[in-house]
Amino acid sequence: MGETTKTSGSLWRSWARLAAPSLFFLAVIYYEELFLKVYCFHTLTPAGAVFTLLFTLPVALLLGLLCGGVPVRRGRVLLPVCTALVSLWIGSQVVYYHLFKTFLTIFSLTKMAMVAGAFGDMAIGEVLANWFPILMMAAPTVLAGMFRRRLIPDQDAGKGRRLRWAVMAASIQLLSMGLVLLCGGGVLSLRYIYYRTATPELEVQNFGVFTQTQLELKRVLFGIEPDDPLTEDEPEPDRAPPDLEPTLPPPDDPPPSGGVFSPEVIPGYHTLPIDFDTLIEQEEDEGLKSAHLWFSQREPTPENLWTGYFEGKNLIWIVAEGFSTLAMDPQRTPTLWRLSHQGFVFDHFYTPLWGVSTSDGEYVTTTGLIPKSGVWSYSLSSDNYMPFALGNQFRKEGYATFAFHDYLYDYYDRDRSHPNMGYDYYAIGQGLELERVWPPSDLEMMEKIVPMFLDEEKFMVYCLTVSGHLTYTRERNAMSARHWDAVADLPYSEEARCYLACQMELELAMESLLDQLEAAGKLNDTVIVLSADHYPYGLTDEQYSELFGHEVDPVFEIFQNTLILWSGDMRGTAVHVDKYCSSLDVMPTLSNLFGLDYDSRLIMGSDILSDSDELVIFANYSFISREGYYNSITDQFTRWDGEEPDLEEVAGMVAEVQNRVAYSGTILDCDYYRLVLEWAGMITGA
Repeated sequence: MGETTKTSGSLWRSWARLAAPSLFFLAVIYYEELFLKVYCFHTLTPAGAVFTLLFTLPVALLLGLLCGGVPVRRGRVLLPVCTALVSLWIGSQVVYYHLFKTFLTIFSLTKMAMVAGAFGDMAIGEVLANWFPILMMAAPTVLAGMFRRRLIPDQDAGKGRRLRWAVMAASIQLLSMGLVLLCGGGVLSLRYIYYRTATPELEVQNFGVFTQTQLELKRVLFGIEPDDPLTEDEPEPDRAPPDLEPTLPPPDDPPPSGGVFSPEVIPGYHTLPIDFDTLIEQEEDEGLKSAHLWFSQREPTPENLWTGYFEGKNLIWIVAEGFSTLAMDPQRTPTLWRLSHQGFVFDHFYTPLWGVSTSDGEYVTTTGLIPKSGVWSYSLSSDNYMPFALGNQFRKEGYATFAFHDYLYDYYDRDRSHPNMGYDYYAIGQGLELERVWPPSDLEMMEKIVPMFLDEEKFMVYCLTVSGHLTYTRERNAMSARHWDAVADLPYSEEARCYLACQMELELAMESLLDQLEAAGKLNDTVIVLSADHYPYGLTDEQYSELFGHEVDPVFEIFQNTLILWSGDMRGTAVHVDKYCSSLDVMPTLSNLFGLDYDSRLIMGSDILSDSDELVIFANYSFISREGYYNSITDQFTRWDGEEPDLEEVAGMVAEVQNRVAYSGTILDCDYYRLVLEWAGMITGA
């Protein structure tokens, strides 16, 4: 009997060698995952709690195997080290999300030296400001050090048990994935989120950080799976013209589109002569064949009364850091206010926030494509053929094309991406020297760069500003300190006032730009375009709500913004556009207005001034359409007319969003423009 008891005790200790650290890691990871959900999203759903637990189990078992399946001394070292790494990864996600409203990706880690060099002080300040979540994440590492001897007993686990432990981890992972397969209810089901979409926020909410990281790696390595492609017999949707109320009449005879690739542009539509049927027939790669089919069956955007309206004019296109409608005021920012209320006035314009913030905001605005989750899309596009980029388009029309940025020239690899988009590129460290303050001055940049292109016969200029960048404090934002007196008496928090103050530097930059153009006699022949890269996420929702005057809706309202589209000869007039649109639509809209050739089937945004369907897409797959709006967090579609939605139609819209996301990834990953245009013989030189 004693021998049996001794054997049983030995058996238990051998199992405990794996079970104890595994249970410890299960408790640590699950605790930190739940903390992240509550801290970042202020909510915890039952489904999120259950599936996060299920997907945490395999990770905990494998970590327990790693620490408990090695010699005792090594295991007792590995236990606190692995705990620290787990806490560091989840804790960094908490801080990163709080700072940038997005999650840190593996790809971003490869560029961390660049980010740390630029924003290291800001990150340290954010860590100090978020001492509470950091402390909560650090506690498990302390416990691991204190109890490592108890958690890693002396008894060896045995080779057979280690193998069975690994098999058990794999089995639970497969079981959890199988359970997700059964969760197909609703429009955007858990099954759809896990197996189809590229929605980091929803993935973290429902499955946890570690599962989101796994899904991110899968997307980076293998791409994003599209929904079923369109079928040949899909009916044409009914269309109604957009609600345009022009006070400035469009031209009676709009000029024909100019030629870039081929004179054989199909009359009346923004298309190029691409033989998709032959491409589909000859393509052996199933993914590319699916892409050819989908693009071929998209309805092209028609030309309209505004096609070519600005043909021959100069263009200055500005993406403004952290710009918001709420930053404008007729007294403090009279130039921005005037520009936003003249020219084209878009009543329902949005700037959704994407995964890499500024860089992705730029990518969306300047390419009309959705960035790929998990990577720096603009950086990766540097090696691709980008024929529809306006720098390349205008350069082929004989324009001098420039790009400017009042920050480090190689940040986010802009020294590679922007020349590839067709620009002579200037930034700090590459042809542009500015006062060494943070953030640099938009006004100083404008005073220095305008003389560089003002004498050109025709010019197209792209400019990315930086004065509106976080952090919004007087101590750490030179522009906020510079204009503090103008906002000191406003009834807002200091952070909200500092935000308004730093945006006044953009106002002075725009005033300087207009003055220089007018002095040179170029104002009437120049179009000014300005929109934000993203809303000012450096403010908390509570601080941003102060500017709204009410608690802001974080799903839709927080992304409402202004698109300035103005020409010097439109002073005193306004063209109101009552149509839901976003930064994704800016590039094709400009291409139409300037009479440029492009294929609208290959762009994910659409010309706002055409009768194309309205679709504002957000990073979490929420969207706004002509019929209503869909909240992916609650999986609910609300019609504007209050009627019950047709769920099949809503599911079709979700599939459309998924396809635009997936095939934007195909364009990026496969250099798709080069593939189809080179095959069609329309590339004269890349």
